[in-house]
Amino acid sequence: MIAVPIAASMTKEALKDMKEASKSADVIELRLDCIKDLGLEILLAKRIKPVIVTTRSKAEGGRSNISESRRIKLIEKAIDLGAEFVDVEFSLGSEKIKRIISIRGKTKVIVSYHNFKGTDEKEIIAKYEKIKRLKPNVIKIVSFANSIDDNAVMLRLLKTAKKEGKDLIAFCMGEKGEVSRILCNFFGSFLTFASLCKGKESAPGQLDVKTLKGLYRINEFRNGEVFGLVGNPVKQSKGILIHNDAFKKLEMNKVYVNFLVEDLSSFVKSFRKLIKGFSVTIPFKREIIKLIDGVDLTAGKIGAVNTVINENGKLIGYNTDVKGAINVIESKMKIKNKRVLMIGAGGVARAIGYGVKGKGGRLIILNRTVSRAKSLGNELKCEYGGLDKLNKIDKVDIIVNATSIGMVPKVNEMPLGKDKLRRIIKKGALVFDSVYNPRKTKLLKEAEKLGCNTADGYDMFINQADEQFKLFTGRRLI
Repeated sequence: MIAVPIAASMTKEALKDMKEASKSADVIELRLDCIKDLGLEILLAKRIKPVIVTTRSKAEGGRSNISESRRIKLIEKAIDLGAEFVDVEFSLGSEKIKRIISIRGKTKVIVSYHNFKGTDEKEIIAKYEKIKRLKPNVIKIVSFANSIDDNAVMLRLLKTAKKEGKDLIAFCMGEKGEVSRILCNFFGSFLTFASLCKGKESAPGQLDVKTLKGLYRINEFRNGEVFGLVGNPVKQSKGILIHNDAFKKLEMNKVYVNFLVEDLSSFVKSFRKLIKGFSVTIPFKREIIKLIDGVDLTAGKIGAVNTVINENGKLIGYNTDVKGAINVIESKMKIKNKRVLMIGAGGVARAIGYGVKGKGGRLIILNRTVSRAKSLGNELKCEYGGLDKLNKIDKVDIIVNATSIGMVPKVNEMPLGKDKLRRIIKKGALVFDSVYNPRKTKLLKEAEKLGCNTADGYDMFINQADEQFKLFTGRRLI
């Protein structure tokens, strides 16, 4: 279920938001601590969907200094008026909570605990056990995520509650907690919270209801398979749109989310038992190899992994960048015997470089850090150098940008200047940019002005995503 909080400052506005939220929400949360001219009777009389009546203290994230006695009276009044749920803070103390539970009637009591500073697994488990002993209808545990791994704490707790037959709401707050807000329902959370729209969030990291229902389909199934993108940054990726859209069209119980990772080793340890597979992007395509259980032949040869599949508990790495890039280039120009200048020596460059050599291209690798160009050049047995070598390069048939230069937000940057581009390209040359956001980079725009053929990173992305999707599902994306 999805609950949409109503945090308007006036009753009239709250009524309007309630009506709008009722079109998409399963439950409406009335945040009484936000409403200045509180008209509880009117709000409950006008409800269309079940409601949770909540009145937060300032210490628990509330927006006004309502006294404890006043908050308790409002909860009791909501019970008298037949509210479907009331939310009672664990900090009220066991005796007061027990008394509220004893008078609940048909109203279901949610006992909640919030930690706005961080997520400590031992503390979370201890609070869960203490609240459980009070025998509320629903337990709610929410904490602030300081890392992606904190989300795994909540997902594991949900699995525990499910085994015990307890109704639990559990997720993390903050930008780094978005993942658990999406995934908690898949792991059995009683519900999750979503804002009515952007700008009406009642807590940090809250996504809007349209995104949760439309993109992630969180009300459509539980116990599905979880996939995602592991990298830093991840916000610009189109993967969540492409994979989730395909899952929806093929009616698959699967979801794809972004994992913004800072410590890759810790992430793999935290999530390896929770997810079925993941894409790997900058800067982890090489680092991931030492943290998984094996790689296929192509990925091992390249020394870079962009896809990991959980095969019966074993994490196996693959590389789909090769086919993605080479298919795009060869749709415009055959590589065999062509002189190919590639700028970059990272994970994407390794994949493209191996592909170019495999197709019989004459490869030149240039990179800002010469040692990396030398290392990859020696592996591929090709010419290499630093970017200063651009001044000595003769005419080439194909130019490949295998760096992130030109990607959002730095859209006005180019891996080589216009004058150098003009000097080194042959007539009818192909310029391929692996950057896909924006689709038409400044490099491609300048190349078109010079009469070059161009190929963009979006087509590469779609091709490699198709190969990934096949690994994820056994089906084709395109």
